[in-house]
Amino acid sequence: MLSVGGRINYDCYILFPNHHEGLRLYRELKAAGVRCTIAPPPRAATSFCGISLLVSEDLIEPARQVIERCGVKVEGIARIPRKASASGCK
Repeated sequence: MLSVGGRINYDCYILFPNHHEGLRLYRELKAAGVRCTIAPPPRAATSFCGISLLVSEDLIEPARQVIERCGVKVEGIARIPRKASASGCK
C-alpha cells in the first residue's frame, strides 16, 4: 500500500451494470472537469469483467454529484488501497 505521511491513499473505482452506463458517466465527468480513467474493475471489488472508472479519492465527491445530476446507474463505488508501482512511483 502506498502511504504519504502515514496516511494510506485510496483509489475509487466506480462500478457499472453495463458498458453503456460507464461510457456515459465517463463523458459526463470529463465535461464537468472531473479527472477519471477507464479501467477494468478490480478483483477485490467484483468478479465481473467489464468497465469501471478510476477516480482519485479527492475527486469522488464531485463525481458523486455528477452521478446524481445525470442519473447514471452505478453498481457502487469501491475504495481500494493504492499500491505502489514497480518503479516506486505513482
